[in-house]
Amino acid sequence: APCWPMQRDTAGAAPASLRAAGRRPRRPLPSGDPTPRRSRARREWRRARDLRSRARRSQWHGIPGSKALNSELLLLLPPLRSPRPTYMARFDAAPGPQLKPAKVRYHQVDGNSLTIGHVVSKTPPPPGSTSFHSVEVVHAGGPVAERLRRAPRIDATYPVRFNELPETGCLPAREFAAIFEVLEGMMLAKANRQSLVLWVGRPDKPELDGFAGFLGMLPFRGISVALVSADAVRYPDPFSYRTPSGVLEHDANDPARMGKCCVSAMFGPLPARSFTARLREWAPIDVQPPAGCAELLRLPFKIAGLPLPMITYAGEYEKGVAALAERISAAYPAGSLCPIVSCGEVVDRLGYGLDVLAALRERGHAGHYFTHKSGETSKRWAEYGKPELLGWVAQAKAAGQTPLFIAVGGGCNGNATGVVAAMTGAAFVEVPTTPLHYNDATTSAKKAFSLVLDGKIRAKNLLGTFYLPRLVWCINETFLTSSTASVHSTVGECTKTMNMLADPSSAAGRADYANILGANEFASDTTRILSCIDGFEALVHFIEDAPTREAKAAVLRLGEAIAEARAAAQCGTETARAAYASLCEGRRQLLQRFRARFYELPTAARVAIDAFLTVSNKEIVGAKAMFLAYEDPFEKYRALLFEYAHTLGHAVEAWLAGAIDTARASGVAADIVEAAVRNHGQCVGMAVVWAGAIAAELGALEGDGYVCHQGMVYLFNSFGGFSFGPVRALCDALGVSKPDFLREVLAGVRLDNKRGYCECGDDASVDQLVTHRPGRMLGSEDPNAEVRYMVVVSEELQRRALERAFELEFDLVAHLDGGEIAFKPLASHPRPLGVGAPIAAQVRKLIRASCDADAAAAAAEGIVCGPASDEAAGDEAAGEAAPAPRRSASETMSLEGTSPSWSEDDESASLSPFSRAATFEAELCETSEARPGHAPPPPAAALKPASPASKPAAAAKRDHDLANGGAAPSGEEAAKQLAVPGEGSFEIRHSGRSMRAARPRVGSAVASGEASAHPPAA
Repeated sequence: APCWPMQRDTAGAAPASLRAAGRRPRRPLPSGDPTPRRSRARREWRRARDLRSRARRSQWHGIPGSKALNSELLLLLPPLRSPRPTYMARFDAAPGPQLKPAKVRYHQVDGNSLTIGHVVSKTPPPPGSTSFHSVEVVHAGGPVAERLRRAPRIDATYPVRFNELPETGCLPAREFAAIFEVLEGMMLAKANRQSLVLWVGRPDKPELDGFAGFLGMLPFRGISVALVSADAVRYPDPFSYRTPSGVLEHDANDPARMGKCCVSAMFGPLPARSFTARLREWAPIDVQPPAGCAELLRLPFKIAGLPLPMITYAGEYEKGVAALAERISAAYPAGSLCPIVSCGEVVDRLGYGLDVLAALRERGHAGHYFTHKSGETSKRWAEYGKPELLGWVAQAKAAGQTPLFIAVGGGCNGNATGVVAAMTGAAFVEVPTTPLHYNDATTSAKKAFSLVLDGKIRAKNLLGTFYLPRLVWCINETFLTSSTASVHSTVGECTKTMNMLADPSSAAGRADYANILGANEFASDTTRILSCIDGFEALVHFIEDAPTREAKAAVLRLGEAIAEARAAAQCGTETARAAYASLCEGRRQLLQRFRARFYELPTAARVAIDAFLTVSNKEIVGAKAMFLAYEDPFEKYRALLFEYAHTLGHAVEAWLAGAIDTARASGVAADIVEAAVRNHGQCVGMAVVWAGAIAAELGALEGDGYVCHQGMVYLFNSFGGFSFGPVRALCDALGVSKPDFLREVLAGVRLDNKRGYCECGDDASVDQLVTHRPGRMLGSEDPNAEVRYMVVVSEELQRRALERAFELEFDLVAHLDGGEIAFKPLASHPRPLGVGAPIAAQVRKLIRASCDADAAAAAAEGIVCGPASDEAAGDEAAGEAAPAPRRSASETMSLEGTSPSWSEDDESASLSPFSRAATFEAELCETSEARPGHAPPPPAAALKPASPASKPAAAAKRDHDLANGGAAPSGEEAAKQLAVPGEGSFEIRHSGRSMRAARPRVGSAVASGEASAHPPAA
């Protein structure tokens, strides 16, 4: 719906007196009250801040008047006084849904005079930038595209590349392939989130304009799209896109897309106007467990303020499948649903997908069954864009049915199936069968394919979208058929989360993440997972036990026979169908006996395993909800914390997946190949150790902080699931040398999907590092960085970490020697089972001590934040320090040099609300309530702000006198008071506009081995 009609209604126009005087009327509040949004005190405070800022600049930029005179002028200005900031207000807020209707502007242009420069100037730039990195023109021929191709370039500040959409012939599979072929070409040409995709339509084929929406939908880190339509009859719908076949569609009004709009601006021959989306109401398959029901559990979770039902069924497997089918059937009328169950080869052999489809058929919902290859190298669009799969969707839509994709299996299947569901506008349900899929993949709205070329993964999760499932249904007994690699993968992601968050419910943790909106609803101590080490070891021991392995192998062998007989049963005789049914019954009985083995374990082992799964699921789901519930549902800013250790982790995972496929095809011994398998979370766990080593080399992580960081992984390495040794053995079997390994992995790093958040060259990448202790992230010095904890890490540092891994320097396990944590080689010092709990307790003790020390140090400096809740008050009464607010880097700064060149850093004009990190305390608070999009102060960095004790006594006396109405000193005296003791150094403290001294970008600092001292914005 348009924001206003073409002929604007004058009923709401400004009064004539204001229009005549050239004044703009005040923007009214939503209630209609014309009262300005900011109070008078707030406006006066801003004016005083601006005056002080100008006076400060005049000292260094040649404005008439001596420095001493300008210093005196500065002191004569009224002191800046702002109300006491409520630092925890954002953390403790209870906001509602965060969906905002998208708005798109249509600009009138003449196709004969249209230029790329005009489109670029009218399209909103990406957050954190004032220009585009490159322009990717996509077209399907036509006169406008041809004229743009031949037109001379006037502005050559950005490269322009032309991409032609292949002919599709209105076939869904060809449309699907054409979209990904164009996007893959752009990604290989280094297009990123700072690029502009310019779709140029044809006057004779306006239906092709729907492709523009999919080009902006799929690069899930974000990309700007401008649609140039040649349709002179009607406006293109900026929120609803369809390909000519009608099978692929995107509707931004669907709340499952969380208000994401794929097009930033539109251009065409019609009169200019604006459009606003109308979001529909979120309608998940809501499941509320009955009171007293121990079998049905619901984990609290939200994305963008929308509740997402995450159900754990703790009872018998068959009853769990029946309960799932019952809930789905109740949500859709009979005959209105077309379920499409998707699963990989392994899950197909276990029969989980067929069981779900059979249960739905019993309730009157006939559907289809889609299987695909398993593994990361099969997580590509060509594996899922099959004509039969898209044909089923077309049939369902033609019959007026709702296509429902049900992804049964692991994370690869869930991610890829979610992309197909999103591209076809189908409903989506996830049934995870691995712990990592449940607590990590389903708790993210992002669904993506990897960039796979010639059987090799060039980049992980590069092309995808954001799409919410209607329901997540997990049956605990399916976890028993997980592999040890899958269990280690779960723990690897847990170590990442524990290192980046630690305990956000503690005093120091609350201060570290005070700027996360509504975080208090889900914050808890993630390090509780460490205490479940015995349950982890018991589960891995059960899976690796010889009888368990043989029982699972028997099920898989029978499942393979069932897969071969399925085709014959579908189109064969009654005898073939009876034989097929007999095989399925045999598999069901084998699985029942397999699960019975688990219930034969000692009670202590079963309780420990249950505790491990329960605690890890709860803590990781809660940690994801902390950031996704209200703050950053699209995971483009603060929620990028969850990409910690993924830069190297993704690159090694992609290389290893190809190496394992090569080894299997080359006939390498099966035991070598299977031992080298490292799933996603395992590669992340290894990369956590490598990230710790890089931070230690930079001097950002040392002492107990380093021990805790590395110890989280080494604690869980008693089985070698995070050791590089088996991978090295695979390299030796394939003849892969260390230089070959480094070259392949670093090539993958250069295509990492976080590029574009900071400026970095080809010899560096955007990454994240922990500093000081778990729970605190290193901050960036790049003033243009969209996210302040995104830092530039040189490729040389990454190379050294990978070299050390290749030489097995990190193949260690944690021990406890004399009460101290020690890391020893796993090969020579294996740790027996059941002795990890004291090590876990020691790691948690060190983390708690470090957090308490930070809170106490902040309190000693007078940076004390009062308790924001009864819980915080109780902590304070119990002797724990209350959360302390964090000062920004530009508030307290000590720089070397005699004549620095100051530059103003007002981020509010160019950066998104999520990246306003180095702003000042007073700017972060309102007299009444926080303004939307304004974040509280960021977490502290490794280096503490200068102590108030370091302030010169004369300067402190001057501030005290001014605050109490005293007279300002003379110019000469003021100049002395502004100085800070120290040869050639000075310190500036104020609460005005952010001022930063010109200094090398973080890329050069980190590349030379220097850690950033600036605090991040989590």
